[in-house]
Amino acid sequence: TNLFRALATGDPDRIRPLLSPEFQVLRSNGVGYDRDAYIAGSIPHIMSEPKFNELFVTRNGSIVVCRMKLDINEIIDGKKVESNAAQLIVFKVSGAEWQVVAAANFARLEK
Repeated sequence: TNLFRALATGDPDRIRPLLSPEFQVLRSNGVGYDRDAYIAGSIPHIMSEPKFNELFVTRNGSIVVCRMKLDINEIIDGKKVESNAAQLIVFKVSGAEWQVVAAANFARLEK
């Protein structure tokens, strides 16, 4: 997807347009970030092509909710991340433009 391709670059200028101004993410350790904090210091370092398992998508108008298990090799905040963990991503769609409004990453971070 465009989102994971942009994240894999680590380039804030490619990631910023894909996140809505009200974007929030919550990690399994209870730490959350708004858009600016996420871009400034918590973009994951992705080392493999993501595989989406148990993908379930619902849509109502301009809101799309995706629930899945994400099989990926990544590092977040300097820590290796559990693979094939549950994720939730909420998108806002306007024409051909999709932006992430919220995300929840339930993957455990190594200690």
